[in-house]
Amino acid sequence: MKAFIAQNKNFIMCCMIIAVVYLLDSLIFFSQLYLMYNFYSAKTIAAVSTGWAYLAQGVGVALFMLLCRTRSKISARRAFQVALFLIEVPVIILSLLMPGAILLMVLIVILNVIVGLHTGFTFTLATAHVPTSRLGFCYGLAYSVGAFGTWLISIIGEDIMTSYRIIFIDSIIIALIVVAVLMYKDALANENSEESTTTEESQTAPNTYICRKNLILLCVVIAIMAPMSSIGNNNNLYLEYCQQFDLLAQRCFYAVGLIAAGLVFDKNRIVSGVCTVVSLIYPMILIMIYRESGFVALIIGMSYAILGFYAVYRAASFMTLAAESGKLYLAPLGLGVARVCESVVVLLITEIGLSELGSVILMSVLFIPLIMLFSLMVKGQYESSEHSSEPLKELSAEERRAAFAQLYGLTRREEEIAMFLSEGRSNGEIAEILKLSENTVRFHVSNVLKKTGMKNRNEVSRAYRM
Repeated sequence: MKAFIAQNKNFIMCCMIIAVVYLLDSLIFFSQLYLMYNFYSAKTIAAVSTGWAYLAQGVGVALFMLLCRTRSKISARRAFQVALFLIEVPVIILSLLMPGAILLMVLIVILNVIVGLHTGFTFTLATAHVPTSRLGFCYGLAYSVGAFGTWLISIIGEDIMTSYRIIFIDSIIIALIVVAVLMYKDALANENSEESTTTEESQTAPNTYICRKNLILLCVVIAIMAPMSSIGNNNNLYLEYCQQFDLLAQRCFYAVGLIAAGLVFDKNRIVSGVCTVVSLIYPMILIMIYRESGFVALIIGMSYAILGFYAVYRAASFMTLAAESGKLYLAPLGLGVARVCESVVVLLITEIGLSELGSVILMSVLFIPLIMLFSLMVKGQYESSEHSSEPLKELSAEERRAAFAQLYGLTRREEEIAMFLSEGRSNGEIAEILKLSENTVRFHVSNVLKKTGMKNRNEVSRAYRM
């Protein structure tokens, strides 16, 4: 058990931090949602909770990316994130104990900007310290814990989300997050000072795994998926049947879907993308087919489960891209793009309304370019994967390892270190496997970087696999 924990420390810690952050965010969302029923109409509640709130989250993500790109020594540090979580406490207290129509709306916007900032931190943290082969499951599992935890807390009492007791629960969760963050790592702090900075030159090198074209395609694909998801989950027919289903109980279905989606993403990203595309049209089609059926509640629940594929894909695809390209500030971009697009669509729907026929037409119009662009993106990924895998057919694992060591004049120990770096292992994991101290591993990693002339462990990993 101890060996398992030691070998998976980064995965476990990142998963725990993301889980409690999502649990906090979910509790804040539902507390705000239920408070709004005292002040606003159903139309205004929809506009604020998934319109202006999502837009504020998108702004928060954009701010974090800007800070991460230009002021990484500030934005990615634990002290900065701890300060953000501590600021949330008085804002939460104000929104619950001194609610008012205008004040509540202002506090919702402020809280969601902060949510966007620390979501960017958690995404970057996972991207920096979890192997790309496990990013999907890490995100899906962590998000599912937050979703399921919301439901568990809700069963304490019907009014728990709007009572003063939720303040104590939120404060305890924030305390846990603060302790976990302080005990762990800075988001961008790699194990070695020589690895911590990725220069512009290395980021744009010809052997970068993800090219700019694929980044643009992925952004556009997510930008189309986001409004499709919002339309499918905000059409009148769907909302009518949703009233028959407990809002917090939906989180249980969502949790199951997130875990399944994370496992599928890590196994095959193309299959995950296909499942995501299919999931976008599920809510509308199935409810229209079974609208007279007695299984509508189950269909609604299943729609939330399958929604997990979209949630995982929009996040994990950019986290993986960021890890493979060495541009860690791109990790939260998928969520940021999705939140902005979702907010715009929700605001338009609540303002002008959208009939059942209008929903079908708009979904059809968006579905055609989505399939075309997704196909182009998959083709590019397949060709890149096929091209990069050709050398692997020519060399065995041992031959590759020996060739890499001979090319750069590595010692036997440095050869082992390079192999583990190519697998995405952290210094702690390498130290556990080789029964060395982390300081010794850092020393060998530093020597590998010096001898290869590379800037960081991502470059070593890519060069090793070529």
